[in-house]
Amino acid sequence: MTMSPRDFFRELAYPAGSSSTLIALATFVLLILLAMKAGMLGVWLAIAVVPAYLRYLTMISEARASGRDASPPGGEYFTLVGNAWTLFPVIPVLLFGWLSVETAQRLGPAAALVPALLGAAVLPAVIGVLVITHSPLQSIDPRAIVRFVRGCGVSYGYAPLAAVLVVALPMMLDFLPAWATSLLEVYFLAAFFAVVGAVTRSAGLVDEVALPDDAAPDTDELRAAEVADRTRVLNHAYGLASRGNRDGGLEHIYTALRDDPDADEAWRWYFAQMLKWEDNYPGLLLAQQYLGRLLAQGDDVNAVKLMLRCGLIDKAFRPLSADLPRAIAAAQACNNPELAEALSRRR
Repeated sequence: MTMSPRDFFRELAYPAGSSSTLIALATFVLLILLAMKAGMLGVWLAIAVVPAYLRYLTMISEARASGRDASPPGGEYFTLVGNAWTLFPVIPVLLFGWLSVETAQRLGPAAALVPALLGAAVLPAVIGVLVITHSPLQSIDPRAIVRFVRGCGVSYGYAPLAAVLVVALPMMLDFLPAWATSLLEVYFLAAFFAVVGAVTRSAGLVDEVALPDDAAPDTDELRAAEVADRTRVLNHAYGLASRGNRDGGLEHIYTALRDDPDADEAWRWYFAQMLKWEDNYPGLLLAQQYLGRLLAQGDDVNAVKLMLRCGLIDKAFRPLSADLPRAIAAAQACNNPELAEALSRRR
């Protein structure tokens, strides 16, 4: 599917149309301005804020490539460990920036347009491959970059155009106050990453850009990456729940479950980990949804095991009303009349 001009402008407006993204960007602007005014303390603040902002930009691109809203940045964004791939776009940006400056000093400002335009042409492909593969090395592989550009076709042209706008528009509006200029720069960077994600989505490249055979990660690496991603989601959900936003924490997990490549294993993993929390109640709420999934799949044995385990944790545990008839039938099918009778009393 070719990306249309209407789609392009919709993605440029995406940060303003998403309340969570707009609030996050405004928060980053305030923190960046505070860091600029805070002297030595501002240096430490910048060390935490700038990587978090850059990570968030990459996650915006990944989210838009999958056709969803970017999740609000959590505490894990403000650390220098974990998900290092999300910071990789900084390297090619600095490289092309350095080339532009060096060229301007040696050959004049007009000549600096050559590396600048080259960066605008290549950087979107680097980011696009990165959000698909999560591999910095793969993102600078010329073979992957060429496949990406070819896969996008004419739609790819929107990404370099957005990159040019990121630089040109704030320069044209430099008469504005510093805070307004900073807000525009932060906004248009987010819009650029959103456009890159949308270009990737329009060509269906999330599932089609394959790694070369010699670069494909092995099973253990993939499993470790999946656990790391789930752990990040779980930590953010725990933070929300511990601050009283239990529904927000659960919704964060449900969103991750919808995108997980191995949903069955992910449901088992999240349920087991949430039972380790001091407060078991969020885990039991997730268990109700998990039970409904098992019953819908006809997995009576695991559904009964789940009900028995939850019953040991909390005697008041019960399936959702819509799942109760199937839960009773599953208990009967597994020759557990006591459970079937207990469930029948709860009708």
